[in-house]
Amino acid sequence: TFQICGESQENVDATESWINNLILKEQFENSISDELIEHFDEKQIDALEDLQRRKHVTIELEDKLSPPRITISGISRDVCFVYVEVQKMIKKIKDTEEERSKAELAYNLVEWRYPGSNDNFVAFDKLTNMQLEDAKIAKKKHLTVKINRKNYKVDLNTLQATDEQGKTIQIQRVPKNEDKKSIELPPQWKDMQGERVRLVNLDPFHPEYVEVQNKFKKTCPNCVIEKVKSY
Repeated sequence: TFQICGESQENVDATESWINNLILKEQFENSISDELIEHFDEKQIDALEDLQRRKHVTIELEDKLSPPRITISGISRDVCFVYVEVQKMIKKIKDTEEERSKAELAYNLVEWRYPGSNDNFVAFDKLTNMQLEDAKIAKKKHLTVKINRKNYKVDLNTLQATDEQGKTIQIQRVPKNEDKKSIELPPQWKDMQGERVRLVNLDPFHPEYVEVQNKFKKTCPNCVIEKVKSY
C-alpha cells in the first residue's frame, strides 16, 4: 500500500493511472495443459503452493478439464520462473511413468531372484529387476543393488552377489518363457540386437500398415503410423 500526493487531484489521478499502467504492462499469464497434471499428488500440490507464496503469483489448477490445465498469473519474470518449475514437475512424472512401464515390460520377460529363507528364491522389485536386465543387455560386468537393505555388488557373468563384508550369494536370472515352446516369429520381423524397444517404419503398401490406416481413418483422417516393437 502506498499514498500519492500532488499539487492537485488531477496530478494525483494522472500519477495513479500511470502506475496502474506500469503494473498492467508487467502482468503476464501462461498456461500449461498436460494429461500428466492429473497425476499431481499432495507433494506436487504443496510445491505449487510454495511457488505461489515465494514468487507472489496466482496458480490455478483446473484438474477437471481434459487435458488438465495449470494457469500462472503475475509479474512476467515470476510467471516464467514458475512455468519452468511446473514443466520440471511434469517431466519428472513422465520419466517416472516411463520407468515404471519399462520395468513392467522387463518383469514380464525375465525375473531376477535372490536367496530368501528356507532355500527359496525371492524376486527383486521390478525396478531393480529392470536395472539388472539392462546392465546384462549392455554387457556390463557389475552392478550394485540392494538386497535386504544391504548393498551387494553383482557379477553379471557369474551371477554372484557380494556384500560389503565379503559375503557372497548366488542370484538367479529366469526368463519367463524358458519353459515355453519356441514360437515362430513373423518373417518380416528383424533382429532387435539387444534393444528393448525399437521404432519401426512401415511400408505404406504393407498389409499391416493398410489395415491400421483404414481403422484410423474412421475417426482420424490425418495420421502417421509407426510400429513400436519390443522383445
